[in-house]
Amino acid sequence: MGYTLYRDRTQSSETHQQMWSSSLNSYLREHDMGRAGAICTLPDMIRHIEAIGSMWWQYTSPAQATLGAIRFKSGGIFEPALSPLIDSPKLFTACAVEGLRSWRALLARDPSRRTKYGDNHADMLLPNFDLGAYCFEQDGTGCIFTDGSRRDVPAGMVVAMLDIGRVPVWTRPDSFGGRGHYDNETRVSTIDYFMQVDAIQQGWKKAADAAAGATS
Repeated sequence: MGYTLYRDRTQSSETHQQMWSSSLNSYLREHDMGRAGAICTLPDMIRHIEAIGSMWWQYTSPAQATLGAIRFKSGGIFEPALSPLIDSPKLFTACAVEGLRSWRALLARDPSRRTKYGDNHADMLLPNFDLGAYCFEQDGTGCIFTDGSRRDVPAGMVVAMLDIGRVPVWTRPDSFGGRGHYDNETRVSTIDYFMQVDAIQQGWKKAADAAAGATS
């Protein structure tokens, strides 16, 4: 397997060997991940984000991230759900993990999947995640943050991004298990996309509220 090597932006003169041995690159290699992302089960996704979500901020390109955001994508005709801006690596990881846990709890309530695959059916689904970056090309005015505030963000600011995709495709309960374009076990649910968006957003809010309560 080929591996993408990510440069630690906190190290001004990092050698190739140092890159190879860095915390992020070592983790990806040890878990057979060719990049900072994977198609995997939700429990594995949660473990990966807990391990590397915060450290990702220092490996973004073209510079070290100072903000974060999470994007939840249907892969279809619906607009992705985007979190408010997140202003610390710790909160970025907390929002991501709580969002994933909330999403998993909703998917686990799918009665059609439970009947066909058993109680662990939600952990058979295979969504994907990718860690990336977004750079503000121009000043952002009145951007919404997780604490509810609106702030201006200057051009050139780098945002650590977590993209969550391959969201389970919706089908009616009476159609579940039939032939289709997607594998039922790993890709299909009777929980519709908007309910899934609401669940993951509730997780983001839970983490943000907990962080605000801890500092008040």
